[in-house]
Amino acid sequence: MMNSAERNTLHLMPGVERWQHPAWMTFLNKVLYKARMPFALTHRFDYRNDMMSLEQIANFDLLITDLLERKVEGAFVELGCYTGNTTAVFGKLLSLLDPAREFHVFDRFDIELGKERGIRATFEERMRRNALPMPVIHEGDLMELVPAQIPGHIAFAHIDLGTGGSPENHSKLMTHALQALYPRMAKEGIIVLMDYHVSGRTVLGKDVNPGVRKAVDAFLDDKPEKPILLLAGPCSHAFLRKL
Repeated sequence: MMNSAERNTLHLMPGVERWQHPAWMTFLNKVLYKARMPFALTHRFDYRNDMMSLEQIANFDLLITDLLERKVEGAFVELGCYTGNTTAVFGKLLSLLDPAREFHVFDRFDIELGKERGIRATFEERMRRNALPMPVIHEGDLMELVPAQIPGHIAFAHIDLGTGGSPENHSKLMTHALQALYPRMAKEGIIVLMDYHVSGRTVLGKDVNPGVRKAVDAFLDDKPEKPILLLAGPCSHAFLRKL
């Protein structure tokens, strides 16, 4: 098994340099510490352009490494990949730990959020720039592609379908995705739920897509699995493990 330095995925975070404190900020934080002030300076998280936090990357690393060490069989699937921020992390881990694993991504590639333009081209360039194998790309409307084009046996799935639309529409998308994925998940397979938020329990994360929890809680109401919250810094997400 590779050591943590050899399989470190944090460098794949787009714009990771913005999270590295400049010298002046480091100096001021030292001053605040010596003055016993109960806070420190840091960068503000931009939800439209940063997309995921460093804490989320660390969670993905732990969950996927554990999944592969358990030898859970099946493909990796990502529903909603946008420009490939999370895809690059998953791809990096697979390239280091299980390069033969099948990996599928699904996205419309026509919704532009934040400053990004030319979404599919940006996605493919991110994979090339990080020297990662291109996953199997399924482009189109999720309601039409799923379940027809998803693999029959799945070990890991990441659902990130937030596009800034209404919570009701987002909830319908989430329910459709869960109905397709759940029966195909391997035992001990993992589904990560981006933007799953519980007020008062999700410590620093924001409830940016309330349709996620609504759909997930309703879908799992009669099932043995329940979502497990993850500490994700300024973001919110959770996971479930198929029993």
